[in-house]
Amino acid sequence: MPDMVNVRKSHAGTDSAGHTWLADGAAIAVPVEHALVLARIPDGGFTLEASPVAEAAVGAAEPETTELSVPKPPAKASRGSTSPTT
Repeated sequence: MPDMVNVRKSHAGTDSAGHTWLADGAAIAVPVEHALVLARIPDGGFTLEASPVAEAAVGAAEPETTELSVPKPPAKASRGSTSPTT
């Protein structure tokens, strides 16, 4: 049995163990025992996904991956005049 399994969460957020899903529908790897607990939460929005290792082992095509980026916070406004000096 694998040590980790991919868990998809319907809404972005963090679970009680500190695992973070950055976007709605994101999937991350979590320990199997914890994944089973999450999957049992009624209306929790967690689903277990087939891991890429398991799919590769049965000869299926590699799953598509989506790279997530964290948006940068807006630049802080400088104090003083916002108009250029000439």
